Amino acid sequence: MLSWRAGFPYPVTVHTTADPLFEMNEAFDAAKSLLGRSDEESMRYAALELRRCIEAIVYGKLKIYQDLLPGDSIHQWQPPQAFDALLAVDPSAEDTFTFAVGPQTEFDKMSSGPFTTIGVDHRPRSKWLKKTWNKLGHMVHAEWPFAKSRPSKQTKLDFLRKTLQELDPYVRSGFSSNLSLNVTFECVGCGRPVKSMERVLRKAGATTCLTCGTPYRAEEVDGEFRFFASSPPWKCDCGAATYIPPRQVRIGYTLACRSCKKEFKVVGQQWMVAENVEAGAGEDDSEE
Repeated sequence: MLSWRAGFPYPVTVHTTADPLFEMNEAFDAAKSLLGRSDEESMRYAALELRRCIEAIVYGKLKIYQDLLPGDSIHQWQPPQAFDALLAVDPSAEDTFTFAVGPQTEFDKMSSGPFTTIGVDHRPRSKWLKKTWNKLGHMVHAEWPFAKSRPSKQTKLDFLRKTLQELDPYVRSGFSSNLSLNVTFECVGCGRPVKSMERVLRKAGATTCLTCGTPYRAEEVDGEFRFFASSPPWKCDCGAATYIPPRQVRIGYTLACRSCKKEFKVVGQQWMVAENVEAGAGEDDSEE
């Protein structure tokens, strides 16, 4: 079964039968059981289940940010890329929060308590997630025959048990929440809607189109935000726009169209030089 949030111009398709919370718990329990055997084959499958647990954790966080994520890109992301996207729309997406409620005695004033905790939203740090994800991936695949050294069985077992312990807080508390006021505008590069959180725009003064990658400078004037593209994206013959960071534009650089997947390569650069007429006129005036 598929569903999407009504009113969003390019809906994010969500498989309603997929439950990240259930998969997270299932994968965690499977890994815990496999690690109780301590043989090489079981450790390999335990690494696979721990990877699935991390996937489910990240996908659970994606669901609460789905209104801010582009529908035609989200389905192509693995956990590391997905978490980078979350940090792009919300730099605090890797911070753990405790949510609590308290009685409000005066209108428009913060409650002074007492507070009742609703839940703790545990968030993985991006650096840890990428490092752990990649290390688990190495344990799933065949070993490189030309490696200068190989980790011992005990070293691999210790790492897997440590990872299981680090994942435990996310499994014990599956609580996730996101509260935000959002601003929407149309990307000048790809024409798709870009949604950004107001608090992030005020703090960072910038945002990025997650569909084509075009960066924007944001300015708030009289309570309204205005967006200015940093530089134009590159457009393929098929019409799709893809932003290329200037630091990556060099001879030999290859890229693929995000839509038709056709590959291109930078083969040269063109410089145009013209006489600085204004400078010349200034010098003549000074001599007179």
